[in-house]
Amino acid sequence: MTATTSLHSRSILAGYDPERLHAGKVLVVGLGALGQNLVQNLALLGVGQLMLVDFDVFEGHNATRSPFYPTRAEVGRLGHGKAAIVAHRAAQASTASKADVFYSACRIQVLGDGALSWADIVVAAVDSLNARAWLAERCRLLTRPMVEGGFSGPDFNLSAFAPTKGAPCYRCGRPGRESSMSCTAYALAAEQARIVPAIQTSAAVLGGYQAEQVVQLLHGRLDRLGYRSYGNVRRETLQTALLTADDHCPGIHLPEPVIGTVRGLGAHTTLSDLVTAVCDQFGGGRIRLAEHVIPKISCTRCKTPCLVQATESSWLSDPRCSDCAGPWPVTDTFMPDMVEEIDTDDQLTDELASTPLDNIGVRAGASLATALRDGRCGLLRMDGSVLSCVERATPVDAAATEL
Repeated sequence: MTATTSLHSRSILAGYDPERLHAGKVLVVGLGALGQNLVQNLALLGVGQLMLVDFDVFEGHNATRSPFYPTRAEVGRLGHGKAAIVAHRAAQASTASKADVFYSACRIQVLGDGALSWADIVVAAVDSLNARAWLAERCRLLTRPMVEGGFSGPDFNLSAFAPTKGAPCYRCGRPGRESSMSCTAYALAAEQARIVPAIQTSAAVLGGYQAEQVVQLLHGRLDRLGYRSYGNVRRETLQTALLTADDHCPGIHLPEPVIGTVRGLGAHTTLSDLVTAVCDQFGGGRIRLAEHVIPKISCTRCKTPCLVQATESSWLSDPRCSDCAGPWPVTDTFMPDMVEEIDTDDQLTDELASTPLDNIGVRAGASLATALRDGRCGLLRMDGSVLSCVERATPVDAAATEL
């Protein structure tokens, strides 16, 4: 009996295949109470490759429901960011023979959907409903199954969505979406009002359920796709319902084939560079970005025009100009239009043309839905791998975890 087999002997008796788990690649977006409980389970089970994404930081009130809440030593070495702390702890806890734990401290929309293409399974453990909808649509486009879940105190729910044609998607049950072009303040308030923080018991239970769904999917057992379960840890109940597709759902229901790779852009490139590359390499056409881009917009506090050049989700996170303590520089003109599609034959405004690709998720490994002039429709893949855009964690030294 090998050391690896001995280590996972109980898992084998429970029906798990350690080699399948070691070979698995799982993207976890959101590292709050749910994400940490899930990641802890996956690391202990020996899932070999994890990519963890969260832009948030640890705060004091997180300690009661965060298995990976940092020690002072860890904060001194890694900072307060959830992504770095959780990734390094997961690398330490992993029972995989060779654990690769990658992490990014930015929004998933900014990291780009190259992270989804990298993964076998995507898990949404985020509070934001818009982020879940974005993940669900990109998962469908890229044919990746998505497991997601949420809380309201002791109540929880979890779902697993298939990436196949005709299957129900996340937006079938939530067809609407907030937008910064409506009242941004209202959108933010509505988003916050829907969030009731998890308690540790519900986070632990839901994290276990989600981990088991991931494990079964890695084993090729797909029978839980297309279902949503509802539970309550205080009443010890669990009910499961079949998800149904909505014929009028605005979400993406059809996967798209990859029809080419955009090469040679390199780092620090702009939307103008992308348009030129698509014209030179593919003859031009229409490009649909993964998320709306805001070149300019007015500050929601003082109404001063702002130069944004970022995704809608980035703007929604902090919609204020530098005059009133926001991140966006003041500009001299007002342009309220968001941009989702670009025709390579059209003249781009200066603000749109100079938008950095790194700001809008068009990074290595990312995909762009495209209708080319030659009649081909599908995805253009950006050259390179998302691994060039993330950090890699190493196990934390025992001394570094001491209080």
